[in-house]
Amino acid sequence: MDLNSDDLLKREQVKLLYEAIPLTVAATIINASVLVVVTRNVIETKLALVWLASILIITFIRLGTYQFYRKAQPEASQTARWKTYFTIGSISAGVLWGSTALFLFPESSIIHQVFVAFIVGGMCAGAVTSLSYLQLPVFSFLFFALNPLIIRFFTVGSEVTNTMGVMLFLFLVMVSISALRTYQNTRQNINLRIHSEQQEKVILESKLEQQVIFDNAPVGIWLVDVDGRYRFVNKTFCDAVGIPESAFLTTNHLSDLLGEKAAANHLKSDRECLEKDEPHLSQETLTFVDGKPHLMEITRVKVKDDSGKVTATVGIAMDITERHLAEDKLRKLSEAIKQAGESVIITDRQGTIEYVNPSFTKITGYSSEEVLGKNPRILKSGNQTEEYYEHLWSTISSGKVWHSTVVDRRKDGSQYPALMTISPILDINGTITHYVGIQQDMTAHEALDEKFRQAQKMEALGTLVGGIAHDFNNMLAGMTGNLYLAKTKVADLPDVMMKLDSVEELSFRAAEMIQQLLTFARQGRIIMKPFGLTSFIKAMSKLSKASIPENISFHSELCHEELVVKGDATQLQQVLMNLLNNARDAVNDVPEPKIVLKIEEFKANKDFTSNHPDVYGTLFAHLIVSDNGSGISDTDKEQIFDPFYTTKEVGLGTGLGLSMTYGAIQSHGGVLEVESTLGEGSSFHIYLPLKEEKEMVDVHANLNEVISGQGELILVVDDNADVRRTCKEVLKDLDYQVLEASDGLEAIEQLTEHKDDIALIIMDVVMPRLGGVKSAERIKKRYPDMKIIFATGYDKDETLKSEMPSDRHLVLSKPYNIVTLSRIIREQLDS
Repeated sequence: MDLNSDDLLKREQVKLLYEAIPLTVAATIINASVLVVVTRNVIETKLALVWLASILIITFIRLGTYQFYRKAQPEASQTARWKTYFTIGSISAGVLWGSTALFLFPESSIIHQVFVAFIVGGMCAGAVTSLSYLQLPVFSFLFFALNPLIIRFFTVGSEVTNTMGVMLFLFLVMVSISALRTYQNTRQNINLRIHSEQQEKVILESKLEQQVIFDNAPVGIWLVDVDGRYRFVNKTFCDAVGIPESAFLTTNHLSDLLGEKAAANHLKSDRECLEKDEPHLSQETLTFVDGKPHLMEITRVKVKDDSGKVTATVGIAMDITERHLAEDKLRKLSEAIKQAGESVIITDRQGTIEYVNPSFTKITGYSSEEVLGKNPRILKSGNQTEEYYEHLWSTISSGKVWHSTVVDRRKDGSQYPALMTISPILDINGTITHYVGIQQDMTAHEALDEKFRQAQKMEALGTLVGGIAHDFNNMLAGMTGNLYLAKTKVADLPDVMMKLDSVEELSFRAAEMIQQLLTFARQGRIIMKPFGLTSFIKAMSKLSKASIPENISFHSELCHEELVVKGDATQLQQVLMNLLNNARDAVNDVPEPKIVLKIEEFKANKDFTSNHPDVYGTLFAHLIVSDNGSGISDTDKEQIFDPFYTTKEVGLGTGLGLSMTYGAIQSHGGVLEVESTLGEGSSFHIYLPLKEEKEMVDVHANLNEVISGQGELILVVDDNADVRRTCKEVLKDLDYQVLEASDGLEAIEQLTEHKDDIALIIMDVVMPRLGGVKSAERIKKRYPDMKIIFATGYDKDETLKSEMPSDRHLVLSKPYNIVTLSRIIREQLDS
């Protein structure tokens, strides 16, 4: 409040004090007279009359002062003088009422003492109402009127008077508090009234200015009565919508001005405002004079008359189109940060964290409440040097962006690699106010890198194996053919036959090993067929038992139910042999060596599913090979599935067995796990998905009888002389006639010369001058009915995928089993 208003306040306070004098005078005369009458028998009459005369004189002087005040009607500048007059009168009256403790206090009558206190207290209570417009008059009156009586009661010293003294003191405190509250309330009321009068005056004086302000305000303003008729519309709104004010004031159909949809929303919001006691907020779309839709935020308030009746509504409309677009852009940006897969952290200029997004919590394990107000150093793992952080800070504090990889620590203590970017945030003056850091968890990326490096190893291995497969298989083909011929010569020598059988078995196992290497390196074909794993393991268990030394206890625990899986039986046979051979080597130095082979049905639980998210299905065949051998150290367990990694002595292991085992199980969609404690043994767990259907393929069908020929002429085409010679001798032993050719061109020449005699061709695929496929194409054009069997020592699925004949042709892989060869030849000739 300004100085003029303060003067007005004081004038009003003094005015109210003087207006209360007549009532105060009447109360004084009545109470003083009653007090003298009541105490006339216990107080000396002369003293009582002197006191009464004194208080009446003061009272009539105050009444005279009141009359002069009314007549003078003083200005605000004269208020201080009249305030002084009134204060002197109030103090004088208080002193006289307090003097009752001397002149009208009967020591001999407790009843009269109480009556005196009652009369004085009543005057004090009345003073709270009549004198509280100013603090000095009321509190001085209360002080001088009550304190002498309180002292007098305590001076008498009896129990009753002491009690009265205490009660009067408490009464003084209460009326003082009441007087203070009354003063504050009346002061506030006077202030409000003065302020209201001033506002009313300002409103009246500035009506024209208000009109100018309304018309030029940056918001639309209108006044609509309860019947929906416009009483006022400001120029800003009219100019915006391109409609003159007169049209608003005279229309009965708002839809003609704003359009049906906009008008309907507008009138609906007006009705809703009339139904509510609080301001009504709405958003409406209006078409402006520019022809574009604008989003308006409209606040409506009811207008009431003096009786409280609602007469109209005031609408204030603000164009928030640009703000809405900006807010929508900010919302998208906020949601983008919130939903980002990368961790986002915002700090102030000193590095104190102010915001983290949900991905930060997901990656680090810290909730936002745990890190807000702290420094990002809580993520430090110790993998970066102090120089690293000094360089980081000097970079970003100079306004540059920092890019780097980092290894940080999660809440649980585990560490994670991350790709980090930290950028400064600048204000409009280019001053750094904050920093924003973005981290991308590179754990999965590093895992992919590791898989890529592993794939490169496999590719190198596949290239190596693919390169030697042809020559190796050709040598094995020569060996197996000669072994067959040798066995025909010594059929009556069992010991020799047994040795030759062993060599033959080793030859084919070597061929299987090459095929396994190709498959492991993803260059071989896996033939996946459903078969009964339980029966297969039973058969394998019997064969494996024969290869395990008798000093090793070998025990099988096989379930009774047939567990059907879809897989490559040859691969799984090799897997089992690898695991059993490793177990056999592991128990060599154990006093009581033991190997256990177990198979059971397994139903995946939550832990298994979460640990192996890439494995599908819930039912698995669980194969376990365990031993009580030397065990595997934690360091070795991390590398045992790497190619060429072995813990065996030189010459006892290639480091490929477990690598091939791991690759084979992965190719079957299964899981391979190892549990091992150094010095206590190991257990390898294999989980293979079970098939619900029970169709099976007999993987043990083994026809051992050789089918002889009937003297037919067969052309053997191969660039390897040893293979040709051996094949020729084998075929002759099978009662066939044989011609030889070293390449495709020579084969065509032989066929031209013996076209009516040759019944079948065994054709190598890759040969110099003219390969087998091209040669076969020429032969088929001239002799469509000619039967051709292709043979190759290469990896026909990868190395020769561009060289191989169509699927309708039969292809044998070298080395081939003589029994199989004899049956295929016979089937081709008889077909």
